[in-house]
Amino acid sequence: LHRTACGCRHGLSGDSPARHAGANTWWHAFRDPQLDHLIAAGLARNLDVHSAIATIHEAEANARLVGASDLPQVAARRHRDEAGIVESSSATLGVSWLIDLFGQNRAAREGAAARLDAAWLSADVARLTVVSAVASAYVDARYFQEARSLTRQSLESRRHSLGLTRSESEFGSAGRLEVLQAEQLVVQAEAELPAFEVGFDQAINRLATLTAGRTADIAARMRKGGAQPRARYSASVGVPADVIRARPDVRMAERSLAAAVADVGEAQADFYPRLTLSGSITPTNVRRDGSTTTWGFGPQISLPLFTGGANEARLSAAQARAEKARITWQAAVLRAVEEVENALAGYIRDGRAVDAQNRLVTNARETVDLTRYSYEQGQADFFPVLDAERHLLSARQGLAAAARQQALNFIALSAASAGGIGLATG
Repeated sequence: LHRTACGCRHGLSGDSPARHAGANTWWHAFRDPQLDHLIAAGLARNLDVHSAIATIHEAEANARLVGASDLPQVAARRHRDEAGIVESSSATLGVSWLIDLFGQNRAAREGAAARLDAAWLSADVARLTVVSAVASAYVDARYFQEARSLTRQSLESRRHSLGLTRSESEFGSAGRLEVLQAEQLVVQAEAELPAFEVGFDQAINRLATLTAGRTADIAARMRKGGAQPRARYSASVGVPADVIRARPDVRMAERSLAAAVADVGEAQADFYPRLTLSGSITPTNVRRDGSTTTWGFGPQISLPLFTGGANEARLSAAQARAEKARITWQAAVLRAVEEVENALAGYIRDGRAVDAQNRLVTNARETVDLTRYSYEQGQADFFPVLDAERHLLSARQGLAAAARQQALNFIALSAASAGGIGLATG
């Protein structure tokens, strides 16, 4: 949403779906109260958002300043004279008013309004960036939690298998090679744990930075447990052009272009004469003879005859800035289309990857059960059991990674479309 210099709403008109696309609270698709709490904290306390709000205040002040150019400028001066027995006092009221014959003030107002729009949109960009960053860091934290938990579970099982193998080795039913392989699997799991712990700590630190919160408080809440985030909706295929136009960065680029075009109009007006109505009113109070009032009022014309090429230079610079703003806007549109298409393609394919990993986990778990049963019945040695346990952990970690990637692509898709992608219940 935007405001003009007068404080009214301004910018894109109408109540089309694109108008409200960016207002969609897409992260609710995860149905995760912890994530909702962190995003609310980020929106309330993030320093980038506060900086964007300060930019809005600056743009509002500039818009008021530009709007004041259309109003008469009044200056008052007070005089007091004492000479002999005559005492008098007077005050001079000076008034000047620039008549906007060639649209310079109008162009300045349009530029200020466009910059104010862009300032409001920059805040929308900051909020969208914060929300997607918080959601991504939360997904990472939950993934590292899950991977760490899976590794610990596997480590416990591998230590149990190692103890069993050592016992059998003492009775001569297992060889040294089997013991070494069991020890290798234990050490391998122990070596994987630190990387997951570091990843979790880094994700927590990122959340603390984004929400301006305390790392210890966030870590304590996260350690209470929670499943990996999974969006409960599926994105619809096919992105209308309105979704691209609804992105705040695209709209901000468009408003910046409008401001640059207004600057060209303002620079062009410098080539034309300026008409100013100015005058003064001086009431004088004479102690013995009463009071008298003098006044003068008339037009003044300023002709830009000899500026040493300054007007031409200012116009050329304004035109160059407008061309740069046009290119920036085009680049923003192309980048938006690419980001949406890439994220949509990734998210759609992630579903197949998760389904495949689920089947792989089911297969690996059944393989572990069968190999253990064969070993306990004396039909096979312990090598297949160790190998099956290794494949089971790999499959479960692969599933966790696939779920993480699916969630991250959903976040990327939602951010790329500013929450404007059509969603269906999944």
